[in-house]
Amino acid sequence: MDKEGNNLFQVNLKGMIALLSEHIYSNPNTFVRELLQNCVDAITALRNIDENYDGRIDVFLQEDGTAVFQDNGIGLKEEEVYRFLTVIGESSKRDTPDADDYIGRFGIGLLSCFVVTNEIKVESHSAMGGKPVCWCGKVDGTYQMTLPDEGIAMGSRVILHPKNEWTHLFEYETFKKILINYGEVLPYPIYLHRQAEEELINTPYPIWLDSKATCKELLDHGAKVFQSSALDVFRVHTESGKVDGVLYVLPFRTQFSVRNSHKVYLKRMLLSEDDCNLLPSWAFFIRCLINADGLLSTASRESFVSNDVLKDARKEIGITIKNYLRGLIQNDRPMFNKMLEVHHFHIKAIASEDNELLRLFMEYLPFETNKGMRSFGNICSASNVIYYTRNLEDFRQVRRIAGAQGWLVVNAAYTFDETLLKKYVRLYPELTLDEISPSRLLEQFGEVEANKEYRTFEAKTNELLKRFGCICCLRHFTPVDTPVIFVTEEKDSTAKSANNPLTAVLGAVNAGKQLPPTLTFNADNEMVQTLLKIQDDNKLFRQIVHILYVQSLFQGKYTVNSEEMELFNHSLCELMTAKMNDFINFLN
Repeated sequence: MDKEGNNLFQVNLKGMIALLSEHIYSNPNTFVRELLQNCVDAITALRNIDENYDGRIDVFLQEDGTAVFQDNGIGLKEEEVYRFLTVIGESSKRDTPDADDYIGRFGIGLLSCFVVTNEIKVESHSAMGGKPVCWCGKVDGTYQMTLPDEGIAMGSRVILHPKNEWTHLFEYETFKKILINYGEVLPYPIYLHRQAEEELINTPYPIWLDSKATCKELLDHGAKVFQSSALDVFRVHTESGKVDGVLYVLPFRTQFSVRNSHKVYLKRMLLSEDDCNLLPSWAFFIRCLINADGLLSTASRESFVSNDVLKDARKEIGITIKNYLRGLIQNDRPMFNKMLEVHHFHIKAIASEDNELLRLFMEYLPFETNKGMRSFGNICSASNVIYYTRNLEDFRQVRRIAGAQGWLVVNAAYTFDETLLKKYVRLYPELTLDEISPSRLLEQFGEVEANKEYRTFEAKTNELLKRFGCICCLRHFTPVDTPVIFVTEEKDSTAKSANNPLTAVLGAVNAGKQLPPTLTFNADNEMVQTLLKIQDDNKLFRQIVHILYVQSLFQGKYTVNSEEMELFNHSLCELMTAKMNDFINFLN
């Protein structure tokens, strides 16, 4: 029977330690970060009492593989050891007036050491007085605490002896690399000791946080950090989240799906090589090297807590990027043109969501047209009417025909292009946006004189292609060097039109009716005019019509089935054989 009142949960301490130490962190190197963080926070606590105090961190690699992390920070008293080292989740920093000054706040970081060791030994002597304390925690959830007689210097020492499977992490060069990775820009000097050697492994005053650093110095530093050059660099600062650092413009095109490498620090401790959601979603052309003093980390300390402060910081960074681009337009046009050449796709993404920047950038943005790549400013200078197609298949077929009609047509099939055109026209009513439709293009094809010769031609061609469900007609259109154009509006994905760039442009719905597959002969084309004259030669006429039909499918990039391919080959072979026989007969 259940007892009345509240009952306490039963916790398997060994299982809890395994869960926290082995699963909350993504890699075994994390213990270095957590121990460095504890050292920094201990020194910071003492500097909050004495701002002139000189803190330092010493890391020793001993011959037996043991690693020792030592700081001259505030240390722990006996009662603090009981409270903060033996209670999982209890932190000496979370609820203090100076909590924002510390990197850690969860009280679980020390447990990450159990990934690489079976025992954690902590020796500490508080700067606030009291006796030295020695605490030893084991991976099975037990611990021991003693009050040693020998003197322990003020501060704390954490001693780890690696498990056999992790000894490679404690080899000097490997360990040094990990130490530099996490501690390179921490604000207090970190010395790595091996035997009698001592080496400073960090730069407490990194150049990228130095407001006096030149652009060249920042570019050189970025090339060293990321092993890649940058097109340009500019500074960033936010009030929300207290973010400071530099943003690098990538020198190459990137895809939205590709994640770039970054360096994001929290209070000078490396947090992640991801952007941690600090960059706007459209800023894929930016690589960041930044430090945040006012954001909160998740328990794993590998990303930021998603809250309003992070959201506001991201918004401020977005404004910084936009202001940078605006400044280039006004003050450094050569750099803007260079960036536009590489990153116009991303700048279009920015302009598509910001009307102010749309007004600013639109004139310079490049668009594909039937007369080559042109800036939007150039397109507008040609006419107040902007003709466009909304998909690539339409554009590929309409560009030559529209050009012959004197139309400049924009290919708005690419991401953001149609959105940009529509938004810009709404902002500037003096411009008109006009989609080129198949029905309108067909209206440009002039009717031929309805004489007997033309009626006979259409009847004979329709009969020849009837089995393919294709109708034939004769029209006047330009360019005159195009003998035939195949048009269809088949909606089925298996139909030829699904693979044809001309489908949507020259075969769209007109007045709610679906245009049947149509082969239009150009009455102004020399070949078609000759074909009209040989209608009485049924065999030759049939061969040429069949060849022209299949050739129009090739030109329109339609799928050609086996029957049509066989028809093409047979007709071509017949025609060539007949002409060769005619030549032989002429010689004889």
